[in-house]
Amino acid sequence: MSQYLRPPQSPRACVYRIVQIGSLRDGWAIEVDGIITRSALTTTPLAAWLDARLAGANEFDASDIAKVIEQQPQPSYEERMAVFSPTGRPEPSREPFTRS
Repeated sequence: MSQYLRPPQSPRACVYRIVQIGSLRDGWAIEVDGIITRSALTTTPLAAWLDARLAGANEFDASDIAKVIEQQPQPSYEERMAVFSPTGRPEPSREPFTRS
């Protein structure tokens, strides 16, 4: 009977966030329960690392996965047009990372 008086034991869930860091807000970091654990200049390797960790990879494998994804070139205009379908949204821009 006493087993029903206590709530079931569950592992403590961590809170992961990708946040801006730096005095000019020009860097990014992964924050785990309020503590910065990794940082990078872009969010791509951080998101890849976090995705790998949440999928069950260990720290080393997650770092390797993040490095591979970070080194991949950005998709070309032609590659992005190959998967584009006009559903009310604009076509992909030829230079997606330049501000207009």
